[in-house]
Amino acid sequence: MEQVLSQAEIDALLGGISEGDIQTEAPPEEVQPEVQREVADFDFIRFTKGKKERLPALEFIYDRFSKSFRSALSLFMEREVEVGPAPIQYIEYSEFIKTLPLPTNMNIVVTENLNGFFIVIFDAKLIFSVLETVFGSSTISAPRIEGREFTKIEFNVIKKLIDLVSVEMEKAWEPVYKIHCKYSRSEINPNYITMVATEETVSLNEFSIEIGDITSWMKICMPYGVLDSIKGYLISTPSREDMEMRERWFASMRQQIMEVPIEARAVLGRKKMSLQEFAKLGIDNVIMVDRYVNDAIDIEIHKKTKFRGKMGIFKGSKAVKIEEIVQ
Repeated sequence: MEQVLSQAEIDALLGGISEGDIQTEAPPEEVQPEVQREVADFDFIRFTKGKKERLPALEFIYDRFSKSFRSALSLFMEREVEVGPAPIQYIEYSEFIKTLPLPTNMNIVVTENLNGFFIVIFDAKLIFSVLETVFGSSTISAPRIEGREFTKIEFNVIKKLIDLVSVEMEKAWEPVYKIHCKYSRSEINPNYITMVATEETVSLNEFSIEIGDITSWMKICMPYGVLDSIKGYLISTPSREDMEMRERWFASMRQQIMEVPIEARAVLGRKKMSLQEFAKLGIDNVIMVDRYVNDAIDIEIHKKTKFRGKMGIFKGSKAVKIEEIVQ
């Protein structure tokens, strides 16, 4: 049943509205005071460049390098040396160069088949320690570093250290990706190295080096863009089983290649003639070739001259003695 107001109720309702006892609209909300908030700029490009994927194989490479470089440096200095790697960091190049003293020693090593480069930075204490050893000192003292530039003799020591690093880096990289290292140049000011943009991300690995009572360091810095080009080789760490299987496969392939038959021939001489001259040849005719009796003859492998030698007799059979290798 529908509920209908009586006349008395309607009069009471209208009276309440006219006198203001009954509200017909919701009360206005209180206006809250505006809160001042600080807004910081967010650089999406910088965040994207700094967020890089970890490369497990690179840690494997530097672990191998630290062990082989320890042996090579100990042999070079003829004294016990300890080398320990630190965890790899991925930071902006501008942040990295802020940590370097001035002047510093930065050496650019080009990786030819990787189409890139890496930078090797030596602590001055390491250079002076090696220098004392080279000049026959039985003890190594704490060097006095005055922020001066390196002399020509000290740069010669640095070059020998770079040669050691290059050789051991090639060995360490070999199971993952074969590279060839070549020394390019040295700089004492990071601002002179314009091959790396300040905002570019680099992989940085620091090695602590202990020689007697002296503790020094060496850093290897490589642009992430160089590593990104071969990231497929670096995202997984090669296992010992994979390396052993690869070595067995190479050995088997090498053995099978050695069993491939080749055609070898000893060419006594050559003569060009026309078809008419050839047609006139008969018994007892003599053909003059392009060399004398005592001249060396060509030994061809698949129609390409690889050796030169002399004709002779070996154990009653005609033979050719190799006397020259043709490059």
